[in-house]
Amino acid sequence: SWTNSDGLYIKYGPDKATAKKGGEFVPTTNLRTVEFKIDLTALTESETPLDDTIFLPAGARIQEVEIVTHTAATNGAAIDLGLIKTDRSTEIDYDGLLAAAPTANMNAAGEKNIYSDNTTYDGALIGTTLAYTGYVTCSRTTATAFGAGVIYVKIRYYMP
Repeated sequence: SWTNSDGLYIKYGPDKATAKKGGEFVPTTNLRTVEFKIDLTALTESETPLDDTIFLPAGARIQEVEIVTHTAATNGAAIDLGLIKTDRSTEIDYDGLLAAAPTANMNAAGEKNIYSDNTTYDGALIGTTLAYTGYVTCSRTTATAFGAGVIYVKIRYYMP
C-alpha cells in the first residue's frame, strides 16, 4: 500500500480485500452516526487511522461520542480518540474526540458513557464544525498496554 502523487491511498493484494471495521449509517435525518468497534489490546501510542471507512467529513458539526463497553478494559491507563487528515500524516487533533478517557470508564461490560461538549474527557472538536475531512484515530495514552477490552464507539454529528 502507498500514497500516489495525487494523494490517493492505493491498496494492493490482501490489503485491498480486508473486511472493514466500521462505517456510517444511512441517515433518516441530518443527524448522522459513525459506529465502529475498537479492540483496546491492539492500541499503541501511535495515532494511525483505524480504517479507511471510518472518517468524518469536512463541514460536520460533532454532537457527541458514545462509548459502550463490550469486554471490560484492564491494565491500560486511558485512550485518546481523534482525527488525522486524509493524507494520513497531518494531525487535525489526536485527542479532539476523547481526551484521556480513563480505563475506569470502560471497566464493566455494558457500561455506557456519552461525551458531549463541556463534559469530562470530551475532546476539543466536540461542538465544533470540522474544516477538514479526517480519518478517526485511537491510541492509548501511556506505554502500558491494555490486557483486555473491547468497546463500541458511536460518533454523532450533523451537516448544517
